[in-house]
Amino acid sequence: AEVGTLHEQYANAPSWPQRLRFGLTWRKHRRYLQTLMQRFAACTVVSAPERALLQAALGDEFATDEAKIAVVPNGVDAASYAEYFAMPQMDTLIFTGSFTYAPNYEAMCWFITKVLPLIHAVRPNVRLIVTGRHGHHPLPAANNVWLTGFVEDVRPLVAESWLSVAPLHTGGGTRLKILEAMALRTPVVATTKGAEGLDIEPGKHLLIADTPGDFAQAVLNLLQSESLRQDLAQSAHELVYAKYDWGVIMPRFTELVERVAGYE
Repeated sequence: AEVGTLHEQYANAPSWPQRLRFGLTWRKHRRYLQTLMQRFAACTVVSAPERALLQAALGDEFATDEAKIAVVPNGVDAASYAEYFAMPQMDTLIFTGSFTYAPNYEAMCWFITKVLPLIHAVRPNVRLIVTGRHGHHPLPAANNVWLTGFVEDVRPLVAESWLSVAPLHTGGGTRLKILEAMALRTPVVATTKGAEGLDIEPGKHLLIADTPGDFAQAVLNLLQSESLRQDLAQSAHELVYAKYDWGVIMPRFTELVERVAGYE
């Protein structure tokens, strides 16, 4: 995730001083990665886009060496999400994630200031639960927003929510918050960036929207349609068991370890 964040900061810097600063940081990080990779037989990343970015950062030596950089996705222990946690509460949304991580903070600032007012204009009683360790800057104030701070176990809160939102526009890796919601049968609305790296089908496993108006409409569509919520929740739940349960993922990692050990 750090590789993706650093590259985005460099590529999207709004001014030449920032581009220079982020460019120097990016080049230092590239050299560090190149040195580090010489010391190891293999490494893992959580998605194909992460692998492509890492290969580009490392240069020609690694560009065609698929075995050197293996994709082992994030996952969940699906069985631990199978029990009953809470009854879903009408018109409740949730966002989970630490706000010491800048992409999470930026995502919630965008959602609270640009998306939530559009939702409240149609359904004023919609409540947003925001969980996660607080960062250095406070989130914008808004009606019907509940900030919980750090929560040891988010499963009951996610389970009691009608929807989970992942409105990220920066960052890398994959979003464990999406997999957790899917495992709990809580429908998800995400940006394209928020769902990046997950093997999902928009409209079947979750809804994708990237502008404030589209995101608000996607949320409202789900709040207004129980059948749509149920269909997304069921398809997403099946996807987690098929592709993102640790029982499915770990054989890939075991195979990688055995292959690397064979090089010794």
